[in-house]
Amino acid sequence: MKIMHLFEKLLHEQEQNSAEGGEGSVEICDPEIIKKFISNSENTFLVSFPRTGSHWLRALMELYFERPSLVRAFYFPENKDYLTYHTHDLKLDIEHSTVLYLYRNPVDTIYSQLNYHKEALDDTTRIIYWSDLYGHHLNKWLHDENFTNKKTVLRYEGLKLNMPTEFAKITHHFGVELDVQKLAQVSARSTKEEIKLKTVHDQQVINLKKEYDDQRKAFTRIRTDIIWDTLLKNHPDLGNDFLSN
Repeated sequence: MKIMHLFEKLLHEQEQNSAEGGEGSVEICDPEIIKKFISNSENTFLVSFPRTGSHWLRALMELYFERPSLVRAFYFPENKDYLTYHTHDLKLDIEHSTVLYLYRNPVDTIYSQLNYHKEALDDTTRIIYWSDLYGHHLNKWLHDENFTNKKTVLRYEGLKLNMPTEFAKITHHFGVELDVQKLAQVSARSTKEEIKLKTVHDQQVINLKKEYDDQRKAFTRIRTDIIWDTLLKNHPDLGNDFLSN
């Protein structure tokens, strides 16, 4: 993909997703900074479907490496040595050779997506829509793409259940050894409450209400089958990507 074409796509995506900055973070919207970063094929894109944990992961990485990601800095806005460029690639038209790909259990992802967009949790049409889109997203980045030279795949559940093992994939990606003690420190700091403070630009990123988790459990009981049926209908191999964790 030509750089200018890619730049235009990413700039359009940023404009669509942009929100007012707040005291918790700083938006980095200088087009020249973005263009310079994405023009280097060895710079890393962090790709994730919406609601798969990218805010938490970016905050973790920024604390650990002390380098922010484009296009939002949570802790070190003064550092211009950016670690990654984050994109959701919702239109499935992004190509880049160096990638971190984050994915998450589809039932939790679809539940969170419906809540974020204030859509009814019993709207079968929207459940199928998001499940099908996520299926295409997963299939592209886990199986179909043939343009990456360096790709590291991360599971949200892996980070939750075994942070050192999963995060070591990231440090390896950037060519450094894992500092377990430092990771423990930044992980302990990166609570839901902390990320909530760092995402005041978008109050829907983190939901701390108890009923949110209660509704998730009910949604999982009722909607798991339709989500998986939709996901696997066109991409049956995806089941293998969720066998563990």
